[in-house]
Amino acid sequence: MNDPLSSLTAPPPRYLLESDSSDEEGQGNYPNYNEGESSKPKIRLNNDLQVSIDGIDGQELNEVITGIGQSGKCTTRLTHAQRIGNVKIGQKITGHVYRSRSEKISIISLEESDLNHEEIWELIKALIEKVKAKKWIIITSYVPSMYIPSSLEQSERNTQPPTRILSTSSAEIIDGIRGFDAPNYLTGIAGGIVSLASHPSTSSILQPKTILLPLPLSSLSSSQMSSALQAVSSSLSDDLGQAGRPWTEDDDEPYAAPGMGRVKGLHRGVGEVSSMYM
Repeated sequence: MNDPLSSLTAPPPRYLLESDSSDEEGQGNYPNYNEGESSKPKIRLNNDLQVSIDGIDGQELNEVITGIGQSGKCTTRLTHAQRIGNVKIGQKITGHVYRSRSEKISIISLEESDLNHEEIWELIKALIEKVKAKKWIIITSYVPSMYIPSSLEQSERNTQPPTRILSTSSAEIIDGIRGFDAPNYLTGIAGGIVSLASHPSTSSILQPKTILLPLPLSSLSSSQMSSALQAVSSSLSDDLGQAGRPWTEDDDEPYAAPGMGRVKGLHRGVGEVSSMYM
């Protein structure tokens, strides 16, 4: 029962009949409470999180590929793409915009490792708002040792981790490319784009196809990677026909894997591990 003589600023009592001293902590005025302050929340706009995307902003495009991390860098190399703009959050460059050699495809290569959660969210919202394309493909990567395979896959013996596709239709599963299925899930920029594009409020946005390449990327031959990209984008065939410099272990970027420490290429225990996940 509330005490009619208690201050109006006092919180309601909790379990006064049967309580210990820890339950009674907090009775009285709340810490740092100032009666003169307004309880109405203040809305602050952070201008440092304004996202700009040069080269595609406001344009109607036929096809856009968004490459995350080293998957994006590898894609721009294989397609001999030319840089035409930058992606910025405030004054910080977080990616680049490319045009494929055939000029049929725009490629947005993003680096998310140095972004915090708020910056990633603002970047995702900007991509959903500003990227207008008839076809949208996301290319990212996954750690094979962290993937939970289906019972069917467990019964098979695969020496080479497969390229995977996140698809809402089994008809879109392509020969040589496995599905990316539950309980596995996307995170980071790729996961945010797919989630927001699936929301009813953004139903006008075309659901992107998501390709996941197995790490390390140097374990994939140029022909394997080209086949995976051509499987989801026929327009890439003109750009992938001319062989470029292959992706090697020197190009691989370190990533974290459980029980393996920091991994770069096929070498384990590289540097220190700050987290189990990237």
